[in-house]
Amino acid sequence: RFDEAGEFQGYVGLAMDVTDARVAEDRQRLLINELNHRVKNTLATIQSIAALTARRAPDMASFNRVFEARLIALSNTHNLLTANGWERADLRAMLEQEFRPFASEQVRLHGPEILLQSSETLALGLVIHELATNAAKYGALSVASGSVEVRWRQGEDDHLTIEWEESGGPEARAPDQTGFGSRLIRKSLEGMLNGVARIDYPPRGLRAVLRFPRRAPEDQTLSLSSEAL
Repeated sequence: RFDEAGEFQGYVGLAMDVTDARVAEDRQRLLINELNHRVKNTLATIQSIAALTARRAPDMASFNRVFEARLIALSNTHNLLTANGWERADLRAMLEQEFRPFASEQVRLHGPEILLQSSETLALGLVIHELATNAAKYGALSVASGSVEVRWRQGEDDHLTIEWEESGGPEARAPDQTGFGSRLIRKSLEGMLNGVARIDYPPRGLRAVLRFPRRAPEDQTLSLSSEAL
């Protein structure tokens, strides 16, 4: 600043701390990239489910019914993740959500609190839906006297084991050929979670054991080729 005679008197400075603005900008960029990543994964998952469902559906009406049910199952798992910022979802809450249409006395759940990663939630959401759908159509949940018991535990080796046991329903019989649901269950565990699934058919009722390492890679896409299934 200068006076009337042109003598320098001093200066006025203005400083702005833009740290918060930079942090907000970086966070917004990160969120947009994360959203794009999740949308691409979700669309790829839907595309795989649509292709595989179409391959097994005898007609368009059957395709629409089964595909819609699987989309709803996928949507439900998305809702669980959204409620927790897409970071974690509670295993018990996911099971309770799938069993909501059935009488409470038909379902027994036993296990500690387990918070699933997003990739685990999406894979298990599809698997549990297939098991519940099969039980409702052909197994224990197809009759009022039937029941399903689900137990889970995490071992010292950091593997999660989920046991599904049906009883009180029609006598279980192994199918002549492996169905789409069974293939989807196995491929979901193997392809998304690096795990294994075993399905047995004792007369008392279907029994499934799902096992996978908890340190599964995050945000893998469900990519199941029709040839694989």
